[in-house]
Amino acid sequence: PRSVLLVDELFIFLCRLRLNLLENDLSVRFNCHVSTVSRKLITWVNYLYIVLGSIPIWIPKSEVQRLMPDAFKIKYKNTRVIIDSTEIRSQHPSSLLLNSQMYSNYKSYTTYKSLVGIAPHGAVTFVSPLYTGSMSDNEITKLCGILDLIEPGDSIMADKGFLVHKLVEEKGCTLNLPPFLRNEGQFSPSECNKTEEIASLRIHVERFIRRAKENHMFDSEIPLTQMGSITQYWTVACLLANFKSPLIK
Repeated sequence: PRSVLLVDELFIFLCRLRLNLLENDLSVRFNCHVSTVSRKLITWVNYLYIVLGSIPIWIPKSEVQRLMPDAFKIKYKNTRVIIDSTEIRSQHPSSLLLNSQMYSNYKSYTTYKSLVGIAPHGAVTFVSPLYTGSMSDNEITKLCGILDLIEPGDSIMADKGFLVHKLVEEKGCTLNLPPFLRNEGQFSPSECNKTEEIASLRIHVERFIRRAKENHMFDSEIPLTQMGSITQYWTVACLLANFKSPLIK
């Protein structure tokens, strides 16, 4: 016999993800033991990770072109995916080795790091597993598998930290990044325009990441006890964000 209705089990999971309610709190609200809540959370996050993860979110090139907003069609019509990395704060491990692996120089504390990609029209098309915070954007791009999905003629839009030109060119693709500041000390007018153009289009992947992080579970540092399931929580949060209203009108 089930101590909690099936629909309430799903609701318990969503309360944990969206509101970051503690397991003790949930056990009182739903009149069940803390260990029951813990088992239900693990079961549901793995179940949703498998079910939602089976949906093919990587969109065919023809569909990307059909749904592409007008802002991309002028100069960046071959854009297949816009990528960016994001970090989630974690609890400091007592192990010095693990602490050095998880320490992020950018955030100045220990983190998990993930690469997220969206199509030009705003739907998420790629979510990488979570890596340790010390890994660079370039290394994550090599390992996560997104380079295996792109096809010749595609274009990837990213921030300046993704210096993977050689890897992308080997696939017959191009990489659109904001221009770097040269020895002259300032950008030329054309470089300023390009920076503004790419920033105005690339901002949508940051908006999507913000949507996923609106789940308050990611507001506070993630305990090390959840290291085995945090990738599932993050992936489910990103995939559920695809069911919200369109990111780009």
